[in-house]
Amino acid sequence: MPVRIGYMDQDRPPYWLGNGNEVAEPPGAGVEYLRAATAAVLPCPVQWVRLPLARMRSALQSGEIDFAPLGDRMDYPPEYALPRDRSGAPDRSRALATNVIMLVRSADHLPADTDTPRYFQDRLIGVPTGAPYAPSLRAAGYKIDEGGRDLDRNIGKLRLKRIDGVALTVAAPGDMDYAVASRYGSEVVRLRVPLVTAHIWLVANQNYYVAHREQVEALWNWMATHQGELGALLGKYSRK
Repeated sequence: MPVRIGYMDQDRPPYWLGNGNEVAEPPGAGVEYLRAATAAVLPCPVQWVRLPLARMRSALQSGEIDFAPLGDRMDYPPEYALPRDRSGAPDRSRALATNVIMLVRSADHLPADTDTPRYFQDRLIGVPTGAPYAPSLRAAGYKIDEGGRDLDRNIGKLRLKRIDGVALTVAAPGDMDYAVASRYGSEVVRLRVPLVTAHIWLVANQNYYVAHREQVEALWNWMATHQGELGALLGKYSRK
């Protein structure tokens, strides 16, 4: 039986490319990285399942999919399995460290090294609908607008001054620079200082983990020792 890996059905270059349930080619750096990880560890074919974020979470809980990349949460449902350290806490050494960056209007003439967390304490931040980091931003006291489904819609709100910045999660702060410049020109710029740091976990369905514990742990361990491969893939996509 194939292992079923879910990921978002929205265009989030350079990580996930294309919209809808069909897997794009090229699929994005995130898919290529997970392809390399599963090929190295799992002795079975992989079925890629594109879903809206909220649907992806419920599919993982119900066992309709076996894995999904998900962000930090205040708590995790019992149907989720993720790598744990010796104390039982989520093992961040086996997660992908990420940064939440902010895109702003170049017309606002903000210095590139603006103190981003302080600047956005009293301003409205646009995030894609269902973004996994939205709850943690709210918990930190930021004002969040989740009304835009994807990057284009949030940039539209930014242009209309309905929000003050757009939050995106990336591995390294400059990962989206090429894609943003290609799509929006000099109209939108990135603040150099990230808003917060976060983590992406390859979360497994708990029943799948119990049935295939050794292989799942091996997959998480591979990701811990091959994080540099994601950076190399991002470099390849930045040249496209």
